Amino acid sequence: MLKKIIKALKNIREISDWKVIETIKEGHELYFIKQELDMNRAKKVSSYNVTVYRDFEEAGTKYRGSAQTTIHPGMSEKEVKKRIEESAFAAGFVKNKPYPIAEPSEAKGNISSRFQSGEISDWIAEIASEVFSQDTKEEAFLNSTEIYLTKTKTHILNSRGVDVQFDAVRAFIELVVTATGKEEVELYHQLRFSDYEPDSISKAVDEFLKEALDRAKAKPTPALGSAPVILVSEPAEDFLSYYVDNSSARAVYEKVSTFKIGDSVQGDFKGDGITVTLDPFMPGSFYSAPYDGDGFALDKEQIIKDGKLVKYWGDVRYSHYLGVEPTGNIHNFSVEPGRDSLDELREGPHLEIALFSAFNVDSITGDFGGEIRLGWYFDGKERYPITGGSISGNINQVQRDLLLSKEVQKSKRYSGPKAVKLFNVSVSGIK
Repeated sequence: MLKKIIKALKNIREISDWKVIETIKEGHELYFIKQELDMNRAKKVSSYNVTVYRDFEEAGTKYRGSAQTTIHPGMSEKEVKKRIEESAFAAGFVKNKPYPIAEPSEAKGNISSRFQSGEISDWIAEIASEVFSQDTKEEAFLNSTEIYLTKTKTHILNSRGVDVQFDAVRAFIELVVTATGKEEVELYHQLRFSDYEPDSISKAVDEFLKEALDRAKAKPTPALGSAPVILVSEPAEDFLSYYVDNSSARAVYEKVSTFKIGDSVQGDFKGDGITVTLDPFMPGSFYSAPYDGDGFALDKEQIIKDGKLVKYWGDVRYSHYLGVEPTGNIHNFSVEPGRDSLDELREGPHLEIALFSAFNVDSITGDFGGEIRLGWYFDGKERYPITGGSISGNINQVQRDLLLSKEVQKSKRYSGPKAVKLFNVSVSGIK
């Protein structure tokens, strides 16, 4: 199939450049209702994502258009040619400023995983065993669980000579946890990772069960007006991703970010300065890869140091537009931990939040907020679980004094402080 596609791409004169991503996925999936296996499924699928680039000129202005299409393994040579001709035609209507595509480059590191040795059918059984090892509580249990383990072979080629391949094994677990208390509640969780670390899954599940128990006995969030707020776990990651989003060459080129190299991204701050590094080889990350989607070789890149922007990051296209060296698209980021322990951050009255119905961080305005699903309020004497109500604020107004925890966490693409403490955040309670 790859030969058919490349033959068609080379024979259509309107195509200036092209890229093909061949993906072969071998997956195993388990579906549980409580602890009973409901479905066991395996699959092996191939797909070909083709991008064609077309250079053209109108009224003395040069453009580069592009269009993507998917080629299926069963398509005939005639069907492949027709699909690519249609894409080349569509690309003629896309008026982008000209840009180059990736040139050949050597990988600067490797991704390794225990999953790459042995059969994924054996590994998924090991994962399932660990998931249910903590499901022993009477008042909280796993109501439904889906486990996916997929081995992916990626092959990227382009018309400039890029021809790279890499493998990855990625795990995805979806859980619905139910707890009974004053009322029956359900909490939804996801886990994504690419390496097996013994006990890490069971620890996460145990935490989910405890959170569900707390949610079942939670009181309404008090109407605090404004208060110190500690974001823990995923909301902390979401909050800090604002700085990654605004450091991208694309965001700066499209003028949705005002970040400038050499400037402080936190203004005149007095709290913890943020240091951010993009790491394509982050151990265990769901998104680790030696190359980005253009076949550009990735490397570890520090983009913010002590609150100051040191480098933009981005793919070949937007880095070219901005006149900076490309880093490629890197999805993993790490943030250096702070000086205070979580216990120190918890001193004094505060609201601590672990789960939102949806926590939104607007990367353009810096506005953040969401409805609280589970948190804990400490009034200076007593700490108890709360739910309902919401918080809201703006990063530009709270980043001056923010504090990062010494404790760290790892997630699907993040390594860094487990908690971020913010001051004077608006809290809308329900009592």
